[in-house]
Amino acid sequence: FFHWFDYMSWYPLGRPVGTTIYPGMQITAVAIWRALGKLGSAISLNDVCCLVPAWFGVSASILVGLFAAECSGRKSAGAFAALIMAIVPAHIMRSVAGGFDNESVATTALVATFYCWVRALRDRPTARDGEATADSYAFGLLCGLAYVYMVSAWGGYVFVVNMIGAHAAALAAGGRYSSKLHRAYSLFYVIGTAGATRVPPVGLAPLRSLEQMLPLLVFLGVQLLEAVEVERRKKRLTPAQVWKRRVQLAMPAAALLVVATAAILPTGYFGPLSSRVRGLFLKHTRTGNPLVDSVAEHQPGSTMMYRQYLQNVYPLVPCGFALSLLRLTDANTFLLLYGAIAYFFASKMARLVILLGPPASAFGGVALGFGFDFLIVDALLRLLGYAAEEEEEPGGKKSPGPALDVAAREEPKEALKDAPQGGNGGAGLLKSKPKPSQLAAAAKARRAESRRAETNPFGGVAVAREEAAAAVMAVAAREEAGSEAAARARGGSRRRSRTIRRSARETATITFPGRGMGTQPSSCRAHRHRQSGSRRVAASSARNRTARVSVGPART
Repeated sequence: FFHWFDYMSWYPLGRPVGTTIYPGMQITAVAIWRALGKLGSAISLNDVCCLVPAWFGVSASILVGLFAAECSGRKSAGAFAALIMAIVPAHIMRSVAGGFDNESVATTALVATFYCWVRALRDRPTARDGEATADSYAFGLLCGLAYVYMVSAWGGYVFVVNMIGAHAAALAAGGRYSSKLHRAYSLFYVIGTAGATRVPPVGLAPLRSLEQMLPLLVFLGVQLLEAVEVERRKKRLTPAQVWKRRVQLAMPAAALLVVATAAILPTGYFGPLSSRVRGLFLKHTRTGNPLVDSVAEHQPGSTMMYRQYLQNVYPLVPCGFALSLLRLTDANTFLLLYGAIAYFFASKMARLVILLGPPASAFGGVALGFGFDFLIVDALLRLLGYAAEEEEEPGGKKSPGPALDVAAREEPKEALKDAPQGGNGGAGLLKSKPKPSQLAAAAKARRAESRRAETNPFGGVAVAREEAAAAVMAVAAREEAGSEAAARARGGSRRRSRTIRRSARETATITFPGRGMGTQPSSCRAHRHRQSGSRRVAASSARNRTARVSVGPART
């Protein structure tokens, strides 16, 4: 194929077909024909060529759905985007069975490249401090391979590489640089450029053409940013130090780049802009070629053209664009940038409306998906009360629903806050760390409160709180009684009297939660032997309370 010379084309000069066309479409058709032959199908190569546009139109629609879902974060948006892409005229005109053309295959390659790019930038909770993710490696590699296929299929690959380069530059300039961006873009550019140079019509154009210098500059820029990022993690640099370090590396790199450009430019190494690219930016002079300028596809776009090729999606695109502005993620910013740039080029050249098909379908899917989720799905969930099924609890009891189960599983310590605080008995125990038995009682009371609040949201809360307080106080009283009995068994009367004399010399500070903090100076001297028996008993009780709730200097 690559050595095929057609004597009948470009007569009388002839045409070396293998080195002057993009071979992706022909190679794809032959590969599918041979694969079907090995599977036992008797389909002819001509039939395969007729059906390739329809097959690739289906795959492009599916990929647009995945692309829209990844950018918007809504599966409903992806479903509607795939449906729109399947019927929008901007895509149908290049995916009709029988229309065997480069764009029929290239649209699928274009959308596959863009999907792999945004998928490589997906955030992962496991990635911290801007580290690279596994997706940035895997899908960065796939993005480069999809771009190589795009280069082999259509000359519009220049738009694809510049689109991804512009997005990477926008993320870095907007303060959203991370190591995953470096890994994804580096893999895409290295693999894609290496594969593109092997396509005969392209050659070394990615390294020589002025149209592709932006992706090259972005590649060099992300290497400098990554070097500073690695240094930041190692030395824990502050944001000011990071910017200072970036400037220190950027200045000599920029000077070196200017010197290298000044040395290479006079040699004619860099090629000029093509006539079609010049026609996108030079409105009055156009391309300078009357034959090219007279073609209807090369004329500027118009409102009538947008309505013709987008039809019913035309009024939905602005709505989807506005809704996408509310969710500025790495992937969604790519969709916004893609839509703006595709609209600009379609307004300059009518034939480039094919580039507007995928973003218009995605924006239409975002608008319809938002309306579907908000007006139908959310409304039905609210109507059903978010809990249609009841779950069975251990012991044969039924839980009112998942919402109350979540409330019942909350931290049991919060139930202790509802208990009345006082200066008697178990109230002082609440100042210490809750014990397992208290936590179990609190959790049980919390579940009772949740069920009561669901059945009677007005009067059930107060009753449930009283039950929670009663359960906690009962557990606290039982533990207090057990601790006093153990203290009496361990200690003797002589040991208690020594403790009384030592604690009575100082001021006992007792905290009563809910009543503030106060100090009660000792009104009697326990070390005097003239105390009556009743006063000794009172001092003993005060000593027991001080041992439990004292926060002052007294020691037990």
